[in-house]
Amino acid sequence: MALSQQVCARCLSSPPAFARCFAPLRYEGLLAGLFQRYKDQHQRRAGRLLRQLMQRELAHFCREWRQTHPHGAVLLVPADAYRRRQRGHDALAELCRGLSPAIAGHPRDMARVRDRRMPHEASAAVARAAPDQRLRDRRGRLKAQRGRYDIDGLLPEHVLLIDDVMTSSATLDSLAQACLRAGAREVDACVLARTPLALRGTL
Repeated sequence: MALSQQVCARCLSSPPAFARCFAPLRYEGLLAGLFQRYKDQHQRRAGRLLRQLMQRELAHFCREWRQTHPHGAVLLVPADAYRRRQRGHDALAELCRGLSPAIAGHPRDMARVRDRRMPHEASAAVARAAPDQRLRDRRGRLKAQRGRYDIDGLLPEHVLLIDDVMTSSATLDSLAQACLRAGAREVDACVLARTPLALRGTL
């Protein structure tokens, strides 16, 4: 958790599949603008600044997690196949390059995340038909992400998921559920920023 150590009413009434999420920044203002320039306008300078922020804000948490769970697995949230082709790269993987020393040593080949929505790297036409997640409200996000991921292989007891932004938590929740089905007993998550709670009901 970040911004505060309080658990929101929504998480109390309907707990996500992950145990906790570390999110040091708010997704608003200048930071939201940086993400838009990086992901939508493909501005490399914005990407460099975000990569530096990821390293500054998340490296210490990732190192501590790795020390506490030396045999745990670290998984990046997979990029949407169409968005990856559209941008020409995996946006999250690029942003996490600065975290490599902090998350080094995780069993990369132990399991593979599979996106059920994109079987066999689905055609661009099929991928394009899926609406941009950012245009959905919270209920739409949760419905769209439900059961989205499978994991081929077995995971260790502890898993850390890494993403850039958490809005409704739908993506992290869906991937955490897949991790639990694949043998994990506890799933943690960390993101650079989360949408402020006051806005999460509408985003």
